[in-house]
Amino acid sequence: MASSKMHFIGQLQDMDLRLLRVYKAVVESGGFSAAQLELNVSRSTISACMSDLETRLGLKLCSRGRAGFSLTNAGQQVYEITLQLLRSIDTFRNQLNTLHTQLKGELNIGITDNLITIWR
Repeated sequence: MASSKMHFIGQLQDMDLRLLRVYKAVVESGGFSAAQLELNVSRSTISACMSDLETRLGLKLCSRGRAGFSLTNAGQQVYEITLQLLRSIDTFRNQLNTLHTQLKGELNIGITDNLITIWR
């Protein structure tokens, strides 16, 4: 029997990275309201991003409401995977940036072993 849930298939897109960064901020802030200050966006924008991410992944990531904010088991796993992904992106960026700081080219040095000086 085929599953009716949507699964993350295909290329990771820039929008997915944006949604995952919002998700990381929400988790680390402990909820939508607290994440507003860190992200400098409205709560409705955060809610829309979270809804988009849950739809995109086909997973319920968190419970939110009067009882507060809490991660589901899948939400905790997605958070941990997100941290790995973002660390990998930072590592890539740092390694790429070191290419610009390394010396390139050829250095030729000429040395003479005898000097002629004129003494007066």
